[in-house]
Amino acid sequence: MISGLRALNPALDFGYFTDPEGHDAATIVAGLKTARQIAQQAPFKEWIKREVAPAPEIQTDEELSEYCRRVAHTVYHPAGTTKMGDIVQDKMAVVDPELKVRCLKGLRIADAGIFSDMPSVNPMLTVLAIGERAAELVVAEAGWKPSKPNL
Repeated sequence: MISGLRALNPALDFGYFTDPEGHDAATIVAGLKTARQIAQQAPFKEWIKREVAPAPEIQTDEELSEYCRRVAHTVYHPAGTTKMGDIVQDKMAVVDPELKVRCLKGLRIADAGIFSDMPSVNPMLTVLAIGERAAELVVAEAGWKPSKPNL
């Protein structure tokens, strides 16, 4: 508690399995089936004693989909939730190229939310680069000018 205020944990709903076309469920079911096929190939076949999850008795697409709906959650790198783009012409853009949030003065977003696509490397490297760029933008706006390096 800070000054009589209680910290609130945000409730995040990523909308998994809510797309009308069923793409989320189809993708995760296909992924489980592929993982099972890979597990039956050498060298994995010799190393794996038994399937732990979802469980060998869960076989049909419907059973696999139901299992995934019960256990799916995000623990890694949610990204792309605050699109960067032309905030004047693109109604879906939340952040402009200077990381400023549409309609909110003095607020920038400097995290993986601005990704349009996930990088192929660990996203933390890109997030750190975004943070560095955000720092440059903030201090430049405040009047800071970089000094020339001593050669």
